[in-house]
Amino acid sequence: MAKRKKADEISAPLWCLSYGDLVTNMLCFFVMLFAFSTLDSPKKRQESESRDELYHAVFSINVSQGANQWLTPGGKGIVLTPATRKSEIPLIVKNVKSKLARVPLADRLRVMAEDQMVKIQIPANVLFESGSAAMKKGAEEILTALVPVIGTIENYVRVDGHTDDLPARNTVYPSNWELSTARACSVVRFFVDEMNLDPGRFSAQGYADNRPKELDTTPEAREANRRVEIIILNTKRKVVKDFSWEQ
Repeated sequence: MAKRKKADEISAPLWCLSYGDLVTNMLCFFVMLFAFSTLDSPKKRQESESRDELYHAVFSINVSQGANQWLTPGGKGIVLTPATRKSEIPLIVKNVKSKLARVPLADRLRVMAEDQMVKIQIPANVLFESGSAAMKKGAEEILTALVPVIGTIENYVRVDGHTDDLPARNTVYPSNWELSTARACSVVRFFVDEMNLDPGRFSAQGYADNRPKELDTTPEAREANRRVEIIILNTKRKVVKDFSWEQ
């Protein structure tokens, strides 16, 4: 029977332990070199740069970049604000001008962007007879041209009526307040009743002669002040979902 080795007997020279550690360290070193060379390839470098740009776009502190603005100029801390949404106003102005360019008296109509809204100014005598809120012949053609634009968006629409400083000379409208409001309501009723647009988007206001375009009292200035303004607001109607009360 073979004799068992004693527990304290050395089975290999001591230098083998140091040699084994050295070989293991060299193996790890060459594996790391191989890994770095793979990560530094052109394809990987391009992917890494693209990833960095993506992170920078999301978490940027630059005012012009990022989904969130981290620092407000002059502020005292980090403030998260939503990214600015591109305004639809320039496109609406372009579409309105394109539609109105084909109607009669197009040269007397004015379209402008003002305070996040589109304002369409129509002289009162283009739509109404003097002292009346009933639309004259041909007025519907101008308003109908706006339907392809107003009817395809969800923005609120406000119609403002304006008169000059001369008092009303009929018994139907005791003052310019009633006349200006009635003219605004006539335009709203046309869009709602005749064109079947959503009535919840429309409103009418009358200002009489309190917001004139011209401060002079010349006939030309008074004619400029008698106007109807169709204003397409930047805000959109919020649709309320149907709900029922639980019993």
